[in-house]
Amino acid sequence: MLDILLVNPPSPDGSIIIRDINRSGRSSREGMIWPQTGLAYLAAMLKDTYKVGIIDCIAEDWDWPKFRTFLHQENPRYILTNVITATLTNDMSVVSLAKELKAVTIAIGPHVTDLPKETLQFFPELDYIIRGEAELTVGELIDACERKSGVGEVRGIAFRDGSGIVITEEREFIDDLNILPMPAHELLPLKKYYRPFFGNYTFIITSRGCPFNCSFCRQTVMWKGKFRQRSVKSIIEEIKYLQKLGLDSLLLHADTFTVNKDWVIQLCKEIIDSNISIRWACNTHAATIDREMVKWMKKSGCWMIAPGIENASQVVLDNVNKGATVSQIREAVEIIHSEGIEVWGYFVLGLPGETKESIKETIKLSKDLPLDMANFAVGSPYPGTKFFNQAKEQGWISNSVKWEDYDQNRSSVVNYNNLSAKDIENSVKLANIQWFLRPRPICKILRETFKNRENFKIMTGIIIKHLKWFLTLQKTK
Repeated sequence: MLDILLVNPPSPDGSIIIRDINRSGRSSREGMIWPQTGLAYLAAMLKDTYKVGIIDCIAEDWDWPKFRTFLHQENPRYILTNVITATLTNDMSVVSLAKELKAVTIAIGPHVTDLPKETLQFFPELDYIIRGEAELTVGELIDACERKSGVGEVRGIAFRDGSGIVITEEREFIDDLNILPMPAHELLPLKKYYRPFFGNYTFIITSRGCPFNCSFCRQTVMWKGKFRQRSVKSIIEEIKYLQKLGLDSLLLHADTFTVNKDWVIQLCKEIIDSNISIRWACNTHAATIDREMVKWMKKSGCWMIAPGIENASQVVLDNVNKGATVSQIREAVEIIHSEGIEVWGYFVLGLPGETKESIKETIKLSKDLPLDMANFAVGSPYPGTKFFNQAKEQGWISNSVKWEDYDQNRSSVVNYNNLSAKDIENSVKLANIQWFLRPRPICKILRETFKNRENFKIMTGIIIKHLKWFLTLQKTK
């Protein structure tokens, strides 16, 4: 029997769902299984004192009946679950099932961090919410529950007592991330984490927070823009540990990986000097790209860098506090491409200031840039973000919108005077059609599809799903 079970819940409809403590969360049409490194951190904080398990229902492809059977077999005393806006009601089914076992229930994530009172009111079977950074809080909370005293003294939580809902004092951020233990990767289904073009991969979380504070970004909810970076030494140790577990395809995961040029170059040099052979990728912000840094990244095994391009309109970029110009974006992409590293461009359509003309400009930019892959998302005002507050104040969100509609890969919830939610959804489909249905992207996708039998099975499913989605554009014109 487990003391504590950490859960990434089943999908509501069989689709792949991305959940994490610092992600707004969404469905994944691109077939990316999201590694639960965040849960592995929490397990590492608890495993010396309690018997801890992690179940990642998305990676395991478990439905609700299978998960329920597992719960009754393990009978954990505490159940902590990831919760995201786009699958809120579905995710809270975990706490309902937990109460069949009389387990204590805990929820984490940006949605419950921003809306603790509302969440506890609507879901009476939820006992506790951990708000924000959870590593230091989770152990204190469970220890207090075990003692049956002192819960109200635990900072960074929300719960009910006899007088109503209690929201305790905020917990300070962990200034030195190096005090955290190595994530308990061994408790994760590592062989089941897959992403097209990455193959079997996982995450190393290199930092938390970002100094750029884009108005639509969820890190402003969880980390409030406070940038903290791990030491190069700790990253190298984690790389070596993961290699022992059989993984050398890694995403060095950060809100913005390239904030500190000197740190990046030092890490690259250490990877080279340690004779570590890995295939790694990261994200970036255009304003932080530097040719010297990119050269070192290439030398150390970096094969892909993903800049958040967002939009071709400078008005839109300024409206969301992007902190970059279109010319900086073009230059950054050119530097990465010219140094022999793939560039995956990430775009967002439907942000404040968007027009039908700016959408056309963004689609054109995506095709003009030397991108190896592109992702087009709906501008979704997730709760807690500045975009959400702005959308509420301006009346861009109708009263009929449900939390489950907040999915940047599925639906738009904002209606501007000059651009409807349906216009935005169609623009994302159109952007995908115009970018992917060209010779170069088609050839890249086909090469990945026919790489081996397993890839063929996965990629054909992804291709069919996209083609069916593309056809819906014609139906909604």
